[in-house]
Amino acid sequence: MSTSSASFRPDGSDARGRSKRRAIRYELSLPGRFMRADKLDYPCRLTDISVNGASISTAANLQVGETLIVYLLHLGGLEGRVARVFPGGFAMEISATERKREKLAVQIPRLAARNDLNDSEEREFPRMPAKERAILMLPDGSAFSCPLQDVSLSGASIVTSARPPLGAEVVLGIQRATVVRHHEQGIGVEFVNERFDELETPERSAFGTEQ
Repeated sequence: MSTSSASFRPDGSDARGRSKRRAIRYELSLPGRFMRADKLDYPCRLTDISVNGASISTAANLQVGETLIVYLLHLGGLEGRVARVFPGGFAMEISATERKREKLAVQIPRLAARNDLNDSEEREFPRMPAKERAILMLPDGSAFSCPLQDVSLSGASIVTSARPPLGAEVVLGIQRATVVRHHEQGIGVEFVNERFDELETPERSAFGTEQ
């Protein structure tokens, strides 16, 4: 089932009126999660986005001015501030470097034009149980040997007491990854750039795993 639409409109233009911002806003439906100041994460779904802002649906009640870290499937982590709230969701102003906005300017229309997006990376890349351990390096430089719960071509589930925020970049073995979820036993990560299947011996080349 398609989760995206190729239609677009000027940023902020909807039934409530037209925004003064000029960036093109694309309709794009993607699942995600966001983290608030309480360090808890909540499920959400992107409904439309530009390089400057996004509209996101969620059952959580937010306040204007809250700072969030949002992770969206296929787009990765975004930081921002709640600009307004409405029934069933909120609008977010994206805080990003110029380089990040340039990357979004390429990613967003490309994703909006696709009609084959899946809600879950597990549908694209089935996860397999893993018995190895891997070195997990956190954003502060600390490193731990952690059991791998399962792994796919695009991500892994790691057993750890560490809870880096959603969107944080970590290193698993020698491979960069982004934290996409927290679970009871640890965290889930999605690999950055290199795909797991591009490595000749993935268990050891990607992770530097230990028996």
